[in-house]
Amino acid sequence: MNPVLTYIEPMAKNLEKHLISIRRAVLRPACLAAPRSCSTRAPVFRAVAVAWLLLVPAIGVSAPIQSADSIRSTVTEFVGQQTNHYGSRVRVKVGRIGPRLRLPRCSEPLGAFQPPGSRILGNTTIGVRCNGESPWTIYVPAYVQVIQPVAMSTRPLARGEVITDSDIKMVERDLAALKMGYIIDRKQPVGKVLKRSIGSDTIITPRLIELPRLVRRGEQVTIVAESLGIEIRATGEALADGARGDLIKVRNTTSKKVIEAIVSGPGMVKVRTSSHSGLSR
Repeated sequence: MNPVLTYIEPMAKNLEKHLISIRRAVLRPACLAAPRSCSTRAPVFRAVAVAWLLLVPAIGVSAPIQSADSIRSTVTEFVGQQTNHYGSRVRVKVGRIGPRLRLPRCSEPLGAFQPPGSRILGNTTIGVRCNGESPWTIYVPAYVQVIQPVAMSTRPLARGEVITDSDIKMVERDLAALKMGYIIDRKQPVGKVLKRSIGSDTIITPRLIELPRLVRRGEQVTIVAESLGIEIRATGEALADGARGDLIKVRNTTSKKVIEAIVSGPGMVKVRTSSHSGLSR
């Protein structure tokens, strides 16, 4: 609370009482010389008393306050630490801190934190905390902009089409504005296939691409198992689609047993050691 208001408001509840107190404590010498001018209803006395009530608290009671600049600096430094992996293309715009905010100056260095559920990019909120003798916490709005090259298509691409290096170009964008995601590694999309068709100059996101399916459900596959340097092969039927590294179920064509195997290449799966029993020819 404003210390000036804290001092004045109780006095305003009974002005007549305080005017008498002022006459006795402050203007007593003058009152002895001119008694009539010291009546609590005298205009001159009332004007002097009101001025005293307003000026004295403002001069003598105000306590040191925390500067808005120090709060802004704390926010900026914290955001810089959280975004240093992006490089030097980070810009922080700290929101307005109202001039009426009068927080006691912290006896310790200010600390900052990110409230749960908030994101560091774009419109965000940063908490600033004082753990000193008179602790307090405030939340400061900010906008964090990060400019980075991201992957974009150079031409229209159809669903299921394998992306090549020539299909990709890198363009600078504000990452905070890319709500659907982005890719900053040019090599990441190459060799992947699109889940849906896209147009030219489309930002490529992780949700748009996937590894190509090397095995299709219902197709014949080669089941491979290795043990002690011996390779065993059998024929099977894929019971699910699979990309490289996917674990799918396969039915051995001869034994009709269903085993789990890892997709290792086009039309080929590799079984786990524990699944060797399903390889009977």
